[in-house]
Amino acid sequence: MDWKRIRKLLFGKKKQNVSDEIKDWVVSFIVAAVIYFVIMPAVFNSPSPAVVVSSCSEKGNLNIGDIIFVAGVDVKDVRAPMVNLNSSSKIKPIVNDSFFVNEMLFGDKLIRFNNSNDIVVYNSRPYNYQIIHHAFAILNLSSKYYLVTKGSANAIPDQIGKNGVFCLTENPGTCLSTAVDDNMLLGRKVLFTIPLLGHIKLFLCDLTFNKLCEGHANAGTDYYYVLSC
Repeated sequence: MDWKRIRKLLFGKKKQNVSDEIKDWVVSFIVAAVIYFVIMPAVFNSPSPAVVVSSCSEKGNLNIGDIIFVAGVDVKDVRAPMVNLNSSSKIKPIVNDSFFVNEMLFGDKLIRFNNSNDIVVYNSRPYNYQIIHHAFAILNLSSKYYLVTKGSANAIPDQIGKNGVFCLTENPGTCLSTAVDDNMLLGRKVLFTIPLLGHIKLFLCDLTFNKLCEGHANAGTDYYYVLSC
């Protein structure tokens, strides 16, 4: 095997001047941008195919600085239990002795939070943060599907607000988000997780006063750089 030829194909010849080095960096940047903003969204069917974890809400499953890959999916196809409801159905959170809500009554059906459900990424309403949390349950209201979500380390689901109010399609400001519909859902976690590498982006977010963070899942730490939970 001609290793010299292989090295030449992979790395090319050593550059002799600064302008060539700059050209290489520019080309590399353009290629990376095309891969992330064009190729990956097409392959993963999601406008945000790779997202950085920045909070402790999924501690034990995901860590700060992890990069996860996200594939587009409809709400009804997310892995979580589905409940058929009507306009008169009552939704009630059940608070345990530790003041956590890991069970909810949807109509007459009791659903328990399951850590094996899909991890999804969605744009919250009305705040438009990108949230990375587990699916809790899928609600089917006359063939309109909504997702209830919860960070596995959080005390309550995202759609539960003050005094136990449930935010289905309206959010008076006490819930992290309304229930997630297809327009809000960016996708579910797929493939593997890349640990630590996302710290580069989180550091830059803090360094640039969050100018690079718009549209990324960093709301959990108010966009401040945090090394670990």
